[in-house]
Amino acid sequence: MIGVILAAGKGTRLRPLTYAIPKPLIPVSGKPVMEYAIDNLKDVVDKIYIAVSYRKEMLEDYLRHVDYGVEVETVSTLGWETGGDLRLLITDKNIDDDIVVAYADVITKPHLDRMVAFHKKRKADATVLLFSVPDEEKERFGIAIADEDGKIERFVEKPKEEIPSNLANAGYYILDRNVLPQLDFDKEKVERMLFPKLAEKGTLYGFKDTLPLWVDIGTKASYAAATRLIEKNGYIFKREDE
Repeated sequence: MIGVILAAGKGTRLRPLTYAIPKPLIPVSGKPVMEYAIDNLKDVVDKIYIAVSYRKEMLEDYLRHVDYGVEVETVSTLGWETGGDLRLLITDKNIDDDIVVAYADVITKPHLDRMVAFHKKRKADATVLLFSVPDEEKERFGIAIADEDGKIERFVEKPKEEIPSNLANAGYYILDRNVLPQLDFDKEKVERMLFPKLAEKGTLYGFKDTLPLWVDIGTKASYAAATRLIEKNGYIFKREDE
């Protein structure tokens, strides 16, 4: 399996922090935010690509000085939405393998090994990491309606209408190699380009996980909140089932 960290945004909502350094290197409790995703991915993939479009050379310089125990390589994209950038990366690197995708600005600690096993057992075209969110926050996420087996019957990105589900995309998903050609070279999100089609087809699944912590650093307010939470709870989040 190949890991992909989507980090092509310029982080405009985090300015002035991102005037000096790219968003993936923004420190959260003394650790670049992208490293939380690397730590999650490295145990289930053979290589990790970081999709970037802003200050790539600074990321490469940083990566030269760190050994993660897995090969990590930056790849230039156009800063499109997730679908177009993934298609560019897959084409550029001739990827013909299942990929595990993570958002660079999300900090959490999922059971990725169990998610991969779940994905393979169900022979899914795609599997989304899902967690429960409050009703008032559903507009921030992609929301899935799933049955007891995890098959997603409907997926709506940032719904404006009332959706009878609280299961949200946690910023990680697996794409089977067979569906990679369905990604288009355009400025559209995978969540809008591909997930609704696969749900209609019956090959989109959701892995429901109880996450010990989920935060993003998309804005200055959420960045400050993430830093406080990480410093309070520590990086190695304790789970009730471990």
